[in-house]
Amino acid sequence: MRISRHYSEALMPGAAAAGSPIRHSPAFTLLEVVLAITIAIAILVVALAFHQQATTLRGALLEESERLAAVRQVMDRLSADLRVAPVHLQFGFTGSSNSLRFISTGLPLPPGIGTDLKRISYQATVSNDGTNISVSGLLRSEEPAVDLITSKIAPALVTATGDTNAPATNGPTAVPLTELIRFLSFRFWDGTAWRDSWSGTTPPPGVEISLGFEPLPADVAPEEYPAEIFRRVIYLPAGQPLAPSTNLVARLHRR
Repeated sequence: MRISRHYSEALMPGAAAAGSPIRHSPAFTLLEVVLAITIAIAILVVALAFHQQATTLRGALLEESERLAAVRQVMDRLSADLRVAPVHLQFGFTGSSNSLRFISTGLPLPPGIGTDLKRISYQATVSNDGTNISVSGLLRSEEPAVDLITSKIAPALVTATGDTNAPATNGPTAVPLTELIRFLSFRFWDGTAWRDSWSGTTPPPGVEISLGFEPLPADVAPEEYPAEIFRRVIYLPAGQPLAPSTNLVARLHRR
């Protein structure tokens, strides 16, 4: 019986194979392929969204750091100039809400030179925004104050600096400090209250500087500036309060 069975299986191999399980070759179905493509597209979209958000955040951080650096530069430059502003009987100190003009002293000059005075001016640049005039930057100008010293010292100053042209005839060159500033306001402490302007032979005891990156709306007062503001009060060592006879606030307080 065993011999005949083996013989019959050898004669009919197809019949034996028909009873065995069918083995399929490894492959993906259409549903699996579509599902894999959908998952890959979803992951790609999420990655692109995160990349876009990261790029936007990086750009915002760089812009904000640039703005803060501009504010710090302007504040430090103004502080350095104002803190060495002396009392000057001829030129004095003048200022308004968007401009300053004063005498400043620098490093000592070589022996024989009797002055190191310089004219310093700060002026806001303005631009027309429709019917509204807004600040578009800040300019700084500097020139030697040779015409404010005696004629005997002036030629020595010109020779020492190597400038063959008379500095008094050369106008100051305005240098833009920044173009990011859209709001600028100066106020001056008179010893009792803040003033919007100053004019006198002596500097004020203090100057308040306010800077912003957004323009001031047409119907809003500077003290009600709605956007983010950066403010610094600079103490002037040579500054003197106004005399009670010229200080209206002081006169009112004395009554």
